[in-house]
Amino acid sequence: MRTIAIWLCTSAYFAGALSGCGDDGCDLDAADTICTVAGSGEQGFSGDDGAATAAALNLPMDVAVAPDGALWILDFNNFVVRAIGADGTLRTVVGNGDFGQGPEGVDRLPAREAPLHFPTDLAFHDGYLYLAVWLGSRIERVRLSDMTIEHFAGRGVRSRFDGDGGPALEAALDRPVAIALEPGGGVVIMDQGNEVIRRVDGSGGAAGGGTIRTIAGRCVVDYETPCAAGQQPAQCPGSQKLVCGDPAMQCDYLCSPGFGGDGGPALAARLSQGGISPPEPSGHMVYDGAGNLVFADTGNHRIRKIDPAGVITTIAGTGVAGYAGDGGPAAEAQLNWPVDLAIASDGTIYVTDVYNSCIRKIDPAGTISSVVGQCGADRSTRGFAGDGGPPLAAQLNRPFGLALDGDRLYIADTGNHRIRVARLRR
Repeated sequence: MRTIAIWLCTSAYFAGALSGCGDDGCDLDAADTICTVAGSGEQGFSGDDGAATAAALNLPMDVAVAPDGALWILDFNNFVVRAIGADGTLRTVVGNGDFGQGPEGVDRLPAREAPLHFPTDLAFHDGYLYLAVWLGSRIERVRLSDMTIEHFAGRGVRSRFDGDGGPALEAALDRPVAIALEPGGGVVIMDQGNEVIRRVDGSGGAAGGGTIRTIAGRCVVDYETPCAAGQQPAQCPGSQKLVCGDPAMQCDYLCSPGFGGDGGPALAARLSQGGISPPEPSGHMVYDGAGNLVFADTGNHRIRKIDPAGVITTIAGTGVAGYAGDGGPAAEAQLNWPVDLAIASDGTIYVTDVYNSCIRKIDPAGTISSVVGQCGADRSTRGFAGDGGPPLAAQLNRPFGLALDGDRLYIADTGNHRIRVARLRR
């Protein structure tokens, strides 16, 4: 009977806000409720052309609402993007299930034929789906009108940093982990391995036709040879990396995470995106209504923003990993590996507090609180529970991704191999 119930519920999904009921009859329309909308909890790959809640996902990393209202899922460890269609079924829409660097030797190819080397972020803009293909060290984009894919930025090499001032396709990105769409049309990239944020202009033009430049952060290699007091690092030959030690020995090393620069120009700041191997996905970004770029400085356990004048500040987190501060100023709170962000129309910021296994929010007054999940680094707070009940009573397991659609907060409950939705009271 459970299978029949799932099919009846998922048949109520449509291209538009999901409605009806989720797994085991969970009511998606009930206020202050959390439900599963995709994933059975089994880790793997199965379920195409069937009910979304009966499918196996493998570490879903992100989720986004398409222009037509359908829900698209970044199935990280399956190297594909999947979507809940208008007929209520889950289908693979991008990726062939292999990891690799395609398309190679062609301008574009059908999106279902492309290998994706661990994609970590997706965003819709102006007729395209943009994908951060993390270990492929590229940004790809899918033209939605014919579902074909092309390279947009990066030449597909790692552990290198170059290309500013030139075509985006010729630049070296190192594990680009996230993207944000600038109000003016540019595409902003969190270049995780290089510990910087970069921008490609001309996002609506031909792939690679835009110029790339760094807008925040510095790639300094100093974890083995720290800079002395007052010492300015030297630039590596043929690279944008900076070193304080011997360039012949240090310039091939990965950029060092750091922290600094608050209150000054973003280009002079240091970031910590966990760039030293082995990394984990980090550093998602979003623009707010005032034109500020808000981002997770993940390894620093902070949320920071860059204002339109290019000044960087911290808005949440003390820099010490932990869980504390609910009900007080966000800048005095502790976070533990924050990654993704969503901003409501009133300016409220929602954050995936990954290793606290919960979702927190920062209201327009700067007060932080928990809104989904039982927060805390203790493993007893991590798990799967709570569907059909209030979001704060639920258990999540290392949620990485968020998407906000009205009062529905879609959550990539990564460690539970599920996508869940919480209807929140504002």
